[in-house]
Amino acid sequence: MKKNKIYLLAAGLLFSLSGCNDYLDKLPDNRTTLDSPEAVTELLVSAYPNAIYHQFTETMSDLVGDKVEGPYVYDVPENRDAYLWNDHTTEDQDTPTYYWANCYEAIAHANQALDAISKVGNPEDYTAQKGEALICRAYSHFMLVNLFSKHYNPTTASSDMGIPYIEEPETVVFADYERGTVQQVYEKIERDLVEGLTLIRDDAYSVAAYHFTKDAANAFASRFYLYKGEWEKVIEHADKVLTGDPALMLRDWNGTYQTMSRGEIMAKMVSSTEKANLLLCSSNTVWARGYYIWRFSLVSEIKDKLFPGTWGTDPFGFAYRPSDAGYDSNHHIPKFDEYFKKAGGVNANIGYPMMMCPLFVAEEVLLNRAEAYAMNNDFGKAFEDLKSFHTKRTGNGAAPDITVDYINNIYTDTDLPYYEETYNAEAFYPIEGDKVNVIRFILDLRKREFIHEGLRWFDIRRFNMEVVHMYEGSEMVLTKNDLRRVIQLPRQAIANGLPANPR
Repeated sequence: MKKNKIYLLAAGLLFSLSGCNDYLDKLPDNRTTLDSPEAVTELLVSAYPNAIYHQFTETMSDLVGDKVEGPYVYDVPENRDAYLWNDHTTEDQDTPTYYWANCYEAIAHANQALDAISKVGNPEDYTAQKGEALICRAYSHFMLVNLFSKHYNPTTASSDMGIPYIEEPETVVFADYERGTVQQVYEKIERDLVEGLTLIRDDAYSVAAYHFTKDAANAFASRFYLYKGEWEKVIEHADKVLTGDPALMLRDWNGTYQTMSRGEIMAKMVSSTEKANLLLCSSNTVWARGYYIWRFSLVSEIKDKLFPGTWGTDPFGFAYRPSDAGYDSNHHIPKFDEYFKKAGGVNANIGYPMMMCPLFVAEEVLLNRAEAYAMNNDFGKAFEDLKSFHTKRTGNGAAPDITVDYINNIYTDTDLPYYEETYNAEAFYPIEGDKVNVIRFILDLRKREFIHEGLRWFDIRRFNMEVVHMYEGSEMVLTKNDLRRVIQLPRQAIANGLPANPR
């Protein structure tokens, strides 16, 4: 493939609003201090993106609508651009450009750690740090390729444009990189992920929930192989995370969560003591307020269909408690809370809005495994996982007896208000017979479970679903072949030579 060059630091890192210019200024001095495992561990705190994708991926999906007007409803450019599937016009928090920049900054820190480890005389003392750095590098590249390139398809991946996979530390402000292909990016992600899994040690962390532990890395692997369609590997890595009774690892939505206030739920959702949380990351974002006050977010029509409120027996009647926050238009599931990070010391009155965010949770691993079982035609094991899931989501833990007939009935009984009217999924692998409704059921569970978290967009991409948005009385459709399904690269990246995604 033609080599595509980019000045990555100018196109990516210099966009970061989190002080990357200072990072470049201090980089040579910092490198001289990486002379102990503890110092490398401290550096790797910055190998996780200080940004999230939630706003733009959630808003591009089918889980939001147009609130138009109402008390405390705000129309902001980044939210509007995502809803209209426009190439983004801003570069602030919660935009693709901001996420791109922060991912590459995280990659730069991971590479700096790996470079330092390669030069020490006792590399065996840095095994855990090397493992974390490799998996961090793999993760940021994985998220970037799944946003700014086409979804992995083995028949086209060798020609589809990827994203630059950076493996060396930055030593100059301007450096040449090639974009490569999706296939090449996936191969390097898998290489780093597989090696990293053999090296990481949970006892290397003071608070494990904020790092890639064995469980978090295997959760990442289960997602990676799900997107590739390698079902046996999904199951293999999920098995390493889930206990004999996986329900014990899930959020207790129909138990302890029912007794909590809205604020207590939001605190528990991102707590390092919550068993479901496999990896937490602090991010510079206003999504904790935006996900319910921005114009293009969860509307009553979608809320009522997803969460009908009769959670005693209905298959989708989750024990979630949608909140209006006192206003009719501000529907949401309480998941995130904002905190303020001061800049310039404890007495400073300026700083950044921050949010603690779960990047991997046990619920995703369980649903990944259920989907893999179903794709392998092992419905029995898939239904066992789905029953475990339901015991923590439906009334009094009364999980239904999930069978093929039970699932088929959901999609033929027109009295059920929450069933999908049409099934428009189309993956690169065949889905036929009873498998169609089983996979459909799992996807319906996933979109409810991960509402506000942006993961629905990746399901839409990997199953090539159409999305319909209503805007000012008109219906807008993102078709299966719409080029806007691949997010456009940052404008400065394109200006510096990286080929734009087709439009």
